[in-house]
Amino acid sequence: MQQATGKIIDYFEQINRIPRCSKQEQRIRQWLQKWAAKRGLATNVDTVGNLVIQVPATPGFGPAPTVVLQGHMDMVCEKHADSDHDFSTDPIRMVQDGEWLTAVDTTLGADNGIALALSLALVDDPDVGHPDLELFFTVDEETGLTGAMQMDPSLLRGRILVNLDSEDEGVFVVGCAGGRTTTITLTLDEQDLGNDDVILKVTATGMRGGHSGVDIAKHRANANTIVGRLLGAGLTAGPVRIVDIDGGTANNVIPRMCQAYIACSRTHVTAVKQAMDNCAQEIRGEFHRTEPDMTIHIEEEKAAKGDRRRVSQHDTAKIAHLLLALPSGPVEMELDDPMQVSTSVNLAVLTMQSGQLVVTSSQRAAIPSRLDAICRTIEAMGHLCGAEVHTSVGYPSWPMNSASRLLQQCKTVYQDLFGVEPIVQIMHAGLECGVIGDRCPGMDMISLGPTLQNPHSPSERLHLPSVEKIWRLLVGLLASYDR
Repeated sequence: MQQATGKIIDYFEQINRIPRCSKQEQRIRQWLQKWAAKRGLATNVDTVGNLVIQVPATPGFGPAPTVVLQGHMDMVCEKHADSDHDFSTDPIRMVQDGEWLTAVDTTLGADNGIALALSLALVDDPDVGHPDLELFFTVDEETGLTGAMQMDPSLLRGRILVNLDSEDEGVFVVGCAGGRTTTITLTLDEQDLGNDDVILKVTATGMRGGHSGVDIAKHRANANTIVGRLLGAGLTAGPVRIVDIDGGTANNVIPRMCQAYIACSRTHVTAVKQAMDNCAQEIRGEFHRTEPDMTIHIEEEKAAKGDRRRVSQHDTAKIAHLLLALPSGPVEMELDDPMQVSTSVNLAVLTMQSGQLVVTSSQRAAIPSRLDAICRTIEAMGHLCGAEVHTSVGYPSWPMNSASRLLQQCKTVYQDLFGVEPIVQIMHAGLECGVIGDRCPGMDMISLGPTLQNPHSPSERLHLPSVEKIWRLLVGLLASYDR
């Protein structure tokens, strides 16, 4: 088994040499097609770039249904602020630390490169017996499951699907939340800086960030929310005006950094800075256990003002009130499981461009009507401040199928192998299973995977012993179809 794990990690390393940020999957798809061609395996690609590799059953394998092994080709490209890594050209540099695999200054890409590596290693191992397989690798999963949303259903003939995009070994995911993204665009009244204006640079950084679904209830600080609170504190001490604000990187990432520039008169600068410093101290106290590396700086900028303009006092207040009102974090917990998030919001991205503030908020909910409700709440906040508001169509939830034969088969194999029962749960994150099941009726699905911590952040790490256990489970599951 250790030899198999080595082969998996070798494939993973090869995959990590290929740039594959969302919407830039062409090179990894071509590499996978070449891999398939060397083995005489047929491939199909639909119009949006999703790839299927057809793998015939191993010789002597009895009649059995086709099994689909599924993952996505893209990855979230996050790095430390001081890193010079270029995701369009540079390979991910992997480092082993005991039982864990991580990357230098960037996301590791195990979400979801390890799914590709597992699938290729299974096909390459002559000792692994299996029925007909379809390796189904999608594009652009991380920016809204758009590859799956636009997939050609005729790509797949199999109706048994194992999604390899879950992140806790020993946990079988059988359902997931749906999600939508709301964009709030506020047109701003900008004015020239006054002769007496002082520029304060406000920076919140060093947060852990993470996946805006699976990590949303871990009391991690949202840098955008923090800067909103600091701005609100400054307004209580004197007139301030926003010059610029920028925070967050993607809809599905808890923001790790936000930076704002504000203008205030020399008369009020001491009081404004003191009010913001007091607020920063309170915030550090709230998060001292979960965000030990958080840093908040409020400092006077010494550089020339250049051609900067400031937002009017009225619109600065609008921005502050909007950021203070918008929720970010768990909104509602499951009634039957108070430890499980049912509805959540991530205040994901803030930018100022061309005289407009653009706020991106990401909502998730297990119940469709609750997703509708929380989206309407976010929309109402945008409308109240006079902004233009747009909510995406989003992706559907995946309801649990309690009669799933695949689930029962996986549970049996797992218990036979490891002597314990797996945990069965619904995940508070978007999984492609919901979309694929909607596009391909009659699909029996499960999601599983090795243990992965802190995805969507440079702290992402993969637990190597769990990779071996998932390998054994997949080998046992595929072999079970020959019984």
